[in-house]
Amino acid sequence: MKSTSAELVWRGRTHLGDEPGIYGDAAYSGLAVELPLTVTRIGAIGPPEETALVLGTEDLHTYQGYPGHLLEVFLLAPDPADPGRWTRTTLAERRLSGEGDRWECPVSLAGRSSPYRLSVRISADTTVPAGLYDDFVLTRLFHRPPGQAYVASFGFPS
Repeated sequence: MKSTSAELVWRGRTHLGDEPGIYGDAAYSGLAVELPLTVTRIGAIGPPEETALVLGTEDLHTYQGYPGHLLEVFLLAPDPADPGRWTRTTLAERRLSGEGDRWECPVSLAGRSSPYRLSVRISADTTVPAGLYDDFVLTRLFHRPPGQAYVASFGFPS
């Protein structure tokens, strides 16, 4: 059974695009932003090892014929061959195209160990000619787990 509720992990106003200052109430990040997130499995049995991340945005519009903005989810984990180093593995990606203010991305955690240290990167579509990039605001990051199997927190606690 999928949960219909989502837990708020991060809220703010981060402007992505190529025209600094058009959103006076948002921090300008440029063409990309990356948010750290820790997801912990709290249910011993239950739903499959999959969860979902949901982004909230404002003014996201893309040109028809272009792929759209890129949402990528990475897993950061110790390298088994060299525990002093960490590896980065892509778990999910999704294009944000058209118009909208809520974007969901399923993330498979199968075969991985909890806690899951994730990095969520949102990049502006740069296949459009420079100067015509879509400017938009990232407003929220939610975690929507299936049932009560996972809980999320912002950052990487030690």
